[in-house]
Amino acid sequence: VNFDLVGLLWFCWIVHGTNVPGLTVNTLVLPECMSNAACGELLACIDLTCQDPCPGPCQGNATCKIHNHLPYCACDPGFSGNPFIGCQRAQASQRGVLLTGSIPSGRKVYKVERFFKVNYFAALAYCTTQGGRLASIESKDENKLIKEAINNSGIRNAQFWTSGTNLPQGQWIWMSTGEPLLPDYSDWWPGEPNNPWVERCLDLWEKDLNGYMWNDKLCMERFFKVN
Repeated sequence: VNFDLVGLLWFCWIVHGTNVPGLTVNTLVLPECMSNAACGELLACIDLTCQDPCPGPCQGNATCKIHNHLPYCACDPGFSGNPFIGCQRAQASQRGVLLTGSIPSGRKVYKVERFFKVNYFAALAYCTTQGGRLASIESKDENKLIKEAINNSGIRNAQFWTSGTNLPQGQWIWMSTGEPLLPDYSDWWPGEPNNPWVERCLDLWEKDLNGYMWNDKLCMERFFKVN
């Protein structure tokens, strides 16, 4: 037994003990939680109690949502923009085109959102509210189309979210379709994915102006997105 560790844990519990009316001062009341794991998925461990992590962070026409204890902001349906400073009503013509789900020329059409950065979960929600889906890459041609869309934006040495993730079972899938990555095609940077149990979301990353390729990244980091 590591008595130093036991002593440390005991000390921490005493420090965070709570006085409850009707109990003696010598009674120890343990905190409700020490980490998010002790709370329901829609709650977070804040000040040693399980609380709603959402109040306050989102601005006008945006809603706070929670994924695995972590809050993020998403524009309400029919609105677009940066949910952290306020969403504006989308133009009717834009809403109509997006909501039809049409695929001109029988292929997917990709749109690069370049004006603000969000985390992976907010990117998923934002694309859905705009009538689209965060990009999935299910062929070499689709990968090429996405790279063309990014290159046409003029943004270099940046990172763009796709819907790729290994969150469900440790297997890489496209969250927008539920389909696994193709076994016979990928476009990972050499050595990637290199941290699959920490960096669990897939982005397109360019370094040193050498072109965009796939990379695994922490899901809560904020990047541009492709839908």
